[in-house]
Amino acid sequence: MKHRKTLLAVLAAVLFAAALAWAVLSVPEVPTLGDPACTLCYEGNTLSLEKDGRTVWQLTAESIEADADGKAAEARNIEGVFHEEGGRELKLTAPHAHYDMTSKDLAIDGGVRIETSDGIRLMSREVVWSSEKETLAAVGDALLTQEEEKLRVSAERIESSDGFAKFTASGKDGKKARIEKGSGAN
Repeated sequence: MKHRKTLLAVLAAVLFAAALAWAVLSVPEVPTLGDPACTLCYEGNTLSLEKDGRTVWQLTAESIEADADGKAAEARNIEGVFHEEGGRELKLTAPHAHYDMTSKDLAIDGGVRIETSDGIRLMSREVVWSSEKETLAAVGDALLTQEEEKLRVSAERIESSDGFAKFTASGKDGKKARIEKGSGAN
């Protein structure tokens, strides 16, 4: 009988130790900041950048996913407006954007369409806003037109610091940008 009590006590201790080990080992790991599984999702929200009390740009998106660590955000199906100091506006649409919250750089891609309040139209695969340089660059099969001036520019990259009122155009792989002005530009 004494051996039976000892055996039951040992068995109970083993079961308790196994249950304790199971409880400790089966606890899921808490996600850390920066973990891709740790994101914040928003529907129909707006991202914007303000500088010196002035809104530089704002993007409204169908959905936005932001890292919980506050370093990056992705937006889908966006409509955006870049505001120039003189009241001129540049409106754009695109299927995707990536915002780096550390550098404040914005990459808009997936086929971007831009129209300015003074009649410039621009299409490209991607538009990149450099916060440090305060420039917009249309990158990849960029085509800029302005009907009033009969202007047509096709290039790999068209870059501007004033919403494409003035710009530089460059080609790719040794090819030159093409700039046409006048009756043949349409």
